[in-house]
Amino acid sequence: MAGTDRGIIILSSTMSQPLVSVLIISWNRKYDVLETIKFVFEQAYSNFEIIVVDNGSTDGTIDALRQAYPTVRLIELGRNIGIAARNMGVAVAQGEIIFCLDSDANPERCTIFNLVRKFQAKPKVGVINSKILNAFTHEIGKPSGWVYSERDKADQNIAFLSYSFSEGGCAIRKEVFNKVGPFWERLFFGNEGMELSLRVLDAGYDILYYPEAIIYHRVKGQSRIKGGDRDYLNFRNSLYIYLVRFPWWMFLIFAALKTGATLYRAAKRGYFRQILSGWMAFIKESPSLMKERKPIRNITAINYLKLQRQHGPLRWDLATWLKHKT
Repeated sequence: MAGTDRGIIILSSTMSQPLVSVLIISWNRKYDVLETIKFVFEQAYSNFEIIVVDNGSTDGTIDALRQAYPTVRLIELGRNIGIAARNMGVAVAQGEIIFCLDSDANPERCTIFNLVRKFQAKPKVGVINSKILNAFTHEIGKPSGWVYSERDKADQNIAFLSYSFSEGGCAIRKEVFNKVGPFWERLFFGNEGMELSLRVLDAGYDILYYPEAIIYHRVKGQSRIKGGDRDYLNFRNSLYIYLVRFPWWMFLIFAALKTGATLYRAAKRGYFRQILSGWMAFIKESPSLMKERKPIRNITAINYLKLQRQHGPLRWDLATWLKHKT
């Protein structure tokens, strides 16, 4: 058992302390990644390794990391390969638990300890999704990594079983990757947590939202993938996932809803060209996607919809769904 004394963690000698691999992906965020690593070294939990996979940064990140943190394991890539970089980190990770962090996100001091404790208490849980807060406002919200419904903000301090997770603040058992495989590299950027979640659930693991694992996301005023480009990737990747992972009945429903909602939003924001490009990319890739098709079981699909109904888009009213799920 463990206790606290004014924020100081007291670890019981009976609590095992498995190695945790903290995996950070970096791309031209030198000062952000240095700050994130500083917060990791301040964790109350001590048995961890840090792996930084640099996606071809040109801002001096590599040299700065070597100078400031020579013990951090650094994987240098010559170009930006998207989420494939995360898979390279997973491949070399030695820990039983892999803690994925964005380069501009810092964990609260007790977060890794709380993650380890929850994994030990819940052996069926394969993924834990953190409570991700805006580092400046300390509020939860979509820009900070909230993947659930607007209504669920009222329940943000309650743990619940989830249909998905945020890739920039999650912990995943290494055995999960060994069983279901890595992140789907075809997506390049966006929705990779959604796709992996389907395979995790289909393998019999639970995904848990756990508010005692807190991440502060240092949200920037501008996203590095903006407007129509983000809409393009979101639409294209969603259709990819639906075709490859959903049973046919579920694919037809979700593809129709996604297309309708995306067109509605495109009409409001003027992104028809990007959405058309996303649709054309989906049509072009459909033959190769069909070769990869391995849908989840119907029982998993039904459970997935149930989880979305409890804490997800299916809990929203139509107006909110059209606003957010595009």
